[in-house]
Amino acid sequence: MLKKVFIQPQFFASSQYAGRLYKWGSWLLLLLVLTAGCAQAQAPDATYSEPLVISKGGTYTGNFRSTNSSTPVITIKTTEPVILQNCTLVGPGDLILANNGRVDLTVRECRGYGTTPTADNTPRGPFLYMLQGKNLVLEHNYLETNRGIVLDRWAGDGSAGQTVKIRYNQALNLIGTSRNNTQGFSNFVLLNTILNLANMEVAWNQVINEPNKSRVEDNINLSNSGGTPASPARVHDNYVQGAYPLPATSTGFSGTGFTTDGDGTTPSTVSAFIEVDHNQFVSTCNAGINMAAGHDINVHDNRVVTSGFLSSGERLGLLSCGITPFNYYNSPASTFGNIRVADNTVGYANFSGSNPHPNRNDYNLALATTVSGNVSLPPGLTVQTEQNEWTLWQQKLRQKGLVVGPLPIPKPASK
Repeated sequence: MLKKVFIQPQFFASSQYAGRLYKWGSWLLLLLVLTAGCAQAQAPDATYSEPLVISKGGTYTGNFRSTNSSTPVITIKTTEPVILQNCTLVGPGDLILANNGRVDLTVRECRGYGTTPTADNTPRGPFLYMLQGKNLVLEHNYLETNRGIVLDRWAGDGSAGQTVKIRYNQALNLIGTSRNNTQGFSNFVLLNTILNLANMEVAWNQVINEPNKSRVEDNINLSNSGGTPASPARVHDNYVQGAYPLPATSTGFSGTGFTTDGDGTTPSTVSAFIEVDHNQFVSTCNAGINMAAGHDINVHDNRVVTSGFLSSGERLGLLSCGITPFNYYNSPASTFGNIRVADNTVGYANFSGSNPHPNRNDYNLALATTVSGNVSLPPGLTVQTEQNEWTLWQQKLRQKGLVVGPLPIPKPASK
């Protein structure tokens, strides 16, 4: 498993991020220098209004654009409930910024497109950055070429109206590069220091990161975050395809499909009480599901499939393990353990491995507490094996009658 390289905490240099500490635990990930290949957003051709500052609760809709990395498309400065419905948001910086604390936000059927930053060494902004929020419902949205969803600490109490629900969303080509391609990272969901929060759910989302058009780190990262013993944080029924460095075949990468992370030093400050189930992680370099930190984590009934090849026939450069508890911080048993890995199905390429077949490393479960019912796919993984996962995902959605992303506009009734 490729270890992550960390540096001391620091602030982003751009004006928008000045004074905002983006912690990962208490460290900031130092990422690799990126090469050419930045994705370009395909924002709709529409009439856009200027950036919006919301200072009063209510429902807001419309098309909004920012042309400056330091100006968010929408800024929320009220604790009254705010609903963003059917919005199209385009900009190089934050698309939605909610950093005043105790924001109560619902975002439904919105589309968010990141564009090229307007200053050097300034990363693309996230779809949403929320600091110490009170309540968040994110459903049926579409995210493209931005840095995803970042939730930093929490002020809600975990009741039904004061928690986190991220469901039925669709994302394409998450990326955090700057215009001069120096460094950057993105996640579909990053939770930082959101502890003991009941009723938290990340479910039924579809994330596709195309090689050489995206630069995601961990698609889903719970860093010093989790639920409660009675109400674990649920990460379930998501389809995540693609976790690559830039270029996709390079050998330096520490991302995953899913990870628990963070450097908390006590049982109450590390990632804990998390259930990860019925997800599909496809073509993810480094690892499919990784537990770098935490306790009381239940990983079951997931599918992890990585053939090790791109559709072009090129071989991926950094492949480690399909599912593994990986005690990166060398934490004691009081803060790392009680990890269950059961009933998963894995086929994960590793061209120097042989577990359970040549050129494979499906599981490394030496640090798991409970192991049962895990299955390995037969030898002979191919890109078609990965494509079969997409077919299974589509069947699953049809069987449940679900739509990810913005809902289709109903056709008018015939007269």
